[in-house]
Amino acid sequence: MAYLSWHPGQRVGQYTLSRVVASGGMAEVWEARLDGPVGFAKRVALKRLMPSMAEEPQFLNLFLDEARLMAALTHPHICQVIELGQHEGTWWVAMEFLAGHTAYQLMRETVKRGWRLPLELAVLIGRDTAEALAYAHAKQDESGQSLGIIHRDVSPQNIMVTYEGVVKLVDFGIAKAATRTVHTETGQLRGKMAYMPPEQARGETVDSRADQFSLGATLFELATHTRLYGNLKEMDLFREVATNAEALPRARSRLPELPEALDDILARMLEREPDKRFPTMTAVRDALTQFLAENSTSLPTTEALARYMTSCFPPEERPALTTLSGGSPASFRSSHDVLATHRRKRWLMGGLVAVLAVGVAGAVLATRPAPPADDPAAMEARPDASVVATAAAPDVPPEDAGAASLAPDVLDDAGVELADEEDTLSPIAPGKRPSPKAVVKKKPGSLSLQTTPWTIVYLGKKNLGETPLVNVPLPPGLHRLRLVNEEKRLSTTIEVEIKSGAVTTKRLKL
Repeated sequence: MAYLSWHPGQRVGQYTLSRVVASGGMAEVWEARLDGPVGFAKRVALKRLMPSMAEEPQFLNLFLDEARLMAALTHPHICQVIELGQHEGTWWVAMEFLAGHTAYQLMRETVKRGWRLPLELAVLIGRDTAEALAYAHAKQDESGQSLGIIHRDVSPQNIMVTYEGVVKLVDFGIAKAATRTVHTETGQLRGKMAYMPPEQARGETVDSRADQFSLGATLFELATHTRLYGNLKEMDLFREVATNAEALPRARSRLPELPEALDDILARMLEREPDKRFPTMTAVRDALTQFLAENSTSLPTTEALARYMTSCFPPEERPALTTLSGGSPASFRSSHDVLATHRRKRWLMGGLVAVLAVGVAGAVLATRPAPPADDPAAMEARPDASVVATAAAPDVPPEDAGAASLAPDVLDDAGVELADEEDTLSPIAPGKRPSPKAVVKKKPGSLSLQTTPWTIVYLGKKNLGETPLVNVPLPPGLHRLRLVNEEKRLSTTIEVEIKSGAVTTKRLKL
């Protein structure tokens, strides 16, 4: 049967199509509406396999495998599959519509605003994800046999945070499970190398502790605002992940004020040898829960996370939704219209690309404004308000130009570009909203720095990452950098001059 194009207002099964919210080489995602009697309506996401992919048995089977697997998972922190169907030769899956952004996009917006993600909220995201993984790992079929589910692609890009503060694990596209018809061949790599455990990078057989390592790398990033492996690229990153036997850096080496208890949890999750990690994801969840109970004045809630999402993504800046009460097809705004009129095109596009893998898209649900600054409830939601006292963001001194608004080793990722020049923020104190006058007029430059031995690079109190640094954005001017290698008891200071629009490259032997 020939494949036909879909269009707004079309009926697909029991759903009415509204608009395309994302599209890619393998699938496209539509916002759709499930209509019922007496005015019943429910918004869903329809993920449609592209015709060219449906002609390839391996891709079709991957699509169907993911749908069948996710249909078996019913958990408040896992995106829900509603239905699998076929329409005029096209396979589609109806999924829960998640209005929000990935943890990656939340981090990016936080850093862009010059804030620090409150530590208790970072741990809450990690704890809820661990709970979802613990459920998936323990899932059994009707006969009581384990399904052997391993996600294998846990990363900030595959954790959604809705505007209502709910954490959802998404994208089981490469998950390992007993029910799969498509299996990864020995030595075949799938997943994101920056979050991959060593045994997976080497193509070895993995178990549930692989997901533990990936979640540890994700939480490391959320807590420290730096990536576990810094800015290593391609083969250098592969060698570091797969062949290096040395212990990975401790989180406190990147953020000294991080509580020691959380540093210990992350270090155990990030052991290179699986046997040295926590025995199960349930043990990880319990450890993170205990940390929150012992180190927070009050346990973080979904309401607190929702307020923080409102601070980062005000309702007036979110992409528009079509109405559930109907409307003619001509009234549906396309995603291209939204993108063209939205000032923050970068984070919106990044969010749509990130959610394409699971068939969900960012959209407006919350409508309440942010609470006033003098409201006690607002203090809990302010971007600099962390109930873990030792994890509060340090003040940013004037000489840290650029460091307050950019964490370079967090912001580079495939398909997501750095901010436009007009959106690059000047230094701002944590928790303050940038005003129009905070826009940097000069085009930023960048720094590439290689040191022997490796060092952690600080600009004032800000950690720019571990060498080698590659094209780290900095504003023009003279900057004083401190280079530290605690293992070799090395600490030195250098000065570098950054020119507008140019790359400054330095190689140092210390």
